[in-house]
Amino acid sequence: MSVRQKLCVLVPLVVALAAVPATISFGASSQAAPQATTTGIGNAALGKQLYRQFCGQCHALAQALAAGFGSNNGLGTLGGPSFNNLRVPYDLSIVAVTEQFGGHELVVKRMTWEQLDTVASFLASATKTNPYLARISDG
Repeated sequence: MSVRQKLCVLVPLVVALAAVPATISFGASSQAAPQATTTGIGNAALGKQLYRQFCGQCHALAQALAAGFGSNNGLGTLGGPSFNNLRVPYDLSIVAVTEQFGGHELVVKRMTWEQLDTVASFLASATKTNPYLARISDG
Protein backbone atom coordinates (compact mmCIF):
# COMPACT_ATOMS: atom_id res chain seq x y z
CA MET A 1 0.00 0.00 0.00
CA SER A 2 1.46 3.37 -0.96
CA VAL A 3 1.94 6.21 1.52
CA ARG A 4 -0.80 8.17 -0.23
CA GLN A 5 -3.23 5.26 0.14
CA LYS A 6 -2.29 4.87 3.81
CA LEU A 7 -2.93 8.57 4.41
CA CYS A 8 -6.30 8.35 2.66
CA VAL A 9 -7.27 5.59 5.07
CA LEU A 10 -5.61 6.93 8.22
CA VAL A 11 -6.51 10.63 8.10
CA PRO A 12 -10.29 10.04 8.39
CA LEU A 13 -9.60 7.56 11.18
CA VAL A 14 -7.43 10.08 13.01
CA VAL A 15 -10.09 12.77 12.64
CA ALA A 16 -12.71 10.39 14.03
CA LEU A 17 -10.47 9.39 16.92
CA ALA A 18 -9.74 13.03 17.74
CA ALA A 19 -13.42 13.42 18.60
CA VAL A 20 -13.23 10.57 21.15
CA PRO A 21 -12.47 11.60 24.74
CA ALA A 22 -8.82 11.11 25.59
CA THR A 23 -9.11 8.20 28.01
CA ILE A 24 -7.06 5.75 25.96
CA SER A 25 -3.36 5.37 26.67
CA PHE A 26 -0.87 4.02 24.14
CA GLY A 27 0.85 2.05 26.85
CA ALA A 28 2.30 2.21 30.29
CA SER A 29 4.49 5.17 30.85
CA SER A 30 7.90 4.47 32.34
CA GLN A 31 8.10 8.03 33.60
CA ALA A 32 5.54 10.49 34.85
CA ALA A 33 4.47 12.77 32.03
CA PRO A 34 2.57 16.03 32.27
CA GLN A 35 -1.11 15.42 31.67
CA ALA A 36 -3.08 17.74 29.43
CA THR A 37 -6.20 19.21 30.96
CA THR A 38 -7.55 20.78 27.79
CA THR A 39 -7.35 19.94 24.14
CA GLY A 40 -4.11 20.71 22.33
CA ILE A 41 -5.66 23.72 20.62
CA GLY A 42 -4.75 26.85 22.54
CA ASN A 43 -2.46 25.06 24.99
CA ALA A 44 0.91 26.15 23.65
CA ALA A 45 2.82 26.00 26.95
CA LEU A 46 1.88 22.39 27.61
CA GLY A 47 2.44 21.52 23.93
CA LYS A 48 5.94 22.97 24.11
CA GLN A 49 6.69 21.03 27.31
CA LEU A 50 5.38 17.76 25.86
CA TYR A 51 7.24 18.36 22.59
CA ARG A 52 10.51 18.71 24.48
CA GLN A 53 9.77 15.56 26.48
CA PHE A 54 8.64 13.29 23.64
CA CYS A 55 9.95 14.80 20.39
CA GLY A 56 12.65 17.36 21.10
CA GLN A 57 15.38 14.87 21.85
CA CYS A 58 15.34 13.78 18.21
CA HIS A 59 13.63 16.63 16.31
CA ALA A 60 14.99 20.17 16.58
CA LEU A 61 12.43 22.96 16.94
CA ALA A 62 13.55 26.42 18.00
CA GLN A 63 10.06 27.42 19.25
CA ALA A 64 10.21 24.55 21.75
CA LEU A 65 13.87 25.17 22.67
CA ALA A 66 14.63 21.64 21.44
CA ALA A 67 18.04 20.83 19.94
CA GLY A 68 17.07 17.44 18.48
CA PHE A 69 20.39 15.62 18.50
CA GLY A 70 19.07 12.27 19.71
CA SER A 71 19.60 10.65 23.07
CA ASN A 72 20.87 7.52 24.71
CA ASN A 73 17.61 6.61 26.48
CA GLY A 74 15.98 4.58 23.73
CA LEU A 75 14.59 7.47 21.70
CA GLY A 76 17.18 7.50 18.94
CA THR A 77 20.87 8.28 18.97
CA LEU A 78 21.06 9.86 15.52
CA GLY A 79 18.21 12.30 15.93
CA GLY A 80 15.48 13.04 13.43
CA PRO A 81 14.86 15.79 10.91
CA SER A 82 14.75 19.33 12.17
CA PHE A 83 11.34 20.99 12.05
CA ASN A 84 12.82 24.50 12.00
CA ASN A 85 12.14 24.83 8.26
CA LEU A 86 9.46 22.16 7.80
CA ARG A 87 5.74 22.91 8.00
CA VAL A 88 4.22 19.95 9.87
CA PRO A 89 0.42 19.69 9.63
CA TYR A 90 -1.52 18.23 12.57
CA ASP A 91 -2.63 15.13 10.63
CA LEU A 92 0.91 14.36 9.52
CA SER A 93 2.16 14.41 13.12
CA ILE A 94 -0.53 11.95 14.16
CA VAL A 95 0.15 9.59 11.23
CA ALA A 96 3.94 9.79 11.59
CA VAL A 97 3.81 8.79 15.24
CA THR A 98 1.05 6.18 15.04
CA GLU A 99 2.45 4.50 11.91
CA GLN A 100 5.45 3.48 14.02
CA PHE A 101 8.50 4.05 11.91
CA GLY A 102 11.80 5.76 12.55
CA GLY A 103 11.73 5.03 16.28
CA HIS A 104 8.25 6.41 16.88
CA GLU A 105 7.07 2.99 18.09
CA LEU A 106 8.90 3.75 21.34
CA VAL A 107 7.49 7.25 21.73
CA VAL A 108 3.88 6.37 20.99
CA LYS A 109 3.82 3.81 23.82
CA ARG A 110 4.67 6.55 26.31
CA MET A 111 1.99 9.04 25.23
CA THR A 112 -1.75 9.28 25.75
CA TRP A 113 -4.06 10.36 22.93
CA GLU A 114 -4.55 13.66 24.72
CA GLN A 115 -0.80 14.28 24.88
CA LEU A 116 -0.42 13.36 21.21
CA ASP A 117 -3.23 15.77 20.31
CA THR A 118 -1.59 18.54 22.34
CA VAL A 119 1.85 18.00 20.77
CA ALA A 120 0.45 17.72 17.22
CA SER A 121 -1.55 20.93 17.70
CA PHE A 122 1.48 22.75 19.09
CA LEU A 123 3.74 21.52 16.28
CA ALA A 124 1.23 22.49 13.58
CA SER A 125 0.90 25.96 15.08
CA ALA A 126 4.64 26.43 15.64
CA THR A 127 5.54 25.42 12.08
CA LYS A 128 2.60 26.86 10.13
CA THR A 129 4.70 29.57 8.47
CA ASN A 130 7.73 27.40 7.68
CA PRO A 131 8.60 27.26 3.99
CA TYR A 132 8.73 23.52 3.28
CA LEU A 133 5.82 21.12 3.72
CA ALA A 134 6.93 18.01 5.62
CA ARG A 135 6.30 14.62 4.04
CA ILE A 136 5.75 11.30 5.75
CA SER A 137 9.20 10.23 4.54
CA ASP A 138 10.84 13.15 6.42
CA GLY A 139 10.14 11.70 9.78
